[in-house]
Amino acid sequence: MSKISRILLSVVLVSTAVVSVAVDWNVTHLFNPEWHPHAKFHDAVMLWLLSGMSIVALWLLWKRSTEPDIGYTVAMLVPVIFWSPFFFVTLVIPGTSLQADLKEAPPIVAGIPIYPNVAVATVSVILALVGYALYRVSRSQESRL
Repeated sequence: MSKISRILLSVVLVSTAVVSVAVDWNVTHLFNPEWHPHAKFHDAVMLWLLSGMSIVALWLLWKRSTEPDIGYTVAMLVPVIFWSPFFFVTLVIPGTSLQADLKEAPPIVAGIPIYPNVAVATVSVILALVGYALYRVSRSQESRL
């Protein structure tokens, strides 16, 4: 079960870094002529930091260690910490929006606006937590033997 956990956490880490770069490395974000240069700077820093943290988490997760709990914990925390602001922090800061293009309305399902980035954040956080829970269960089963 810990191997499934490791693979699941790896998929979440890689997809978090790749999706973030793919979504931001274009004219709607990083190369948006309407964005202030300092906002572009922060986006570039965020992408670099996220990619670097994902690589470190993958390394900790897959390296041989006498303390594997550290690798699994970091591998879970990187995507959870990155995606969690999509639910809380950004919603309380005036002037922020979940939409990249304010000219287009988000899709509405059952009267509720659906934001693709929130969907990705939700799935990523859930999968990271499931991956970590699978690891904890396998560790507790090993300790009973």
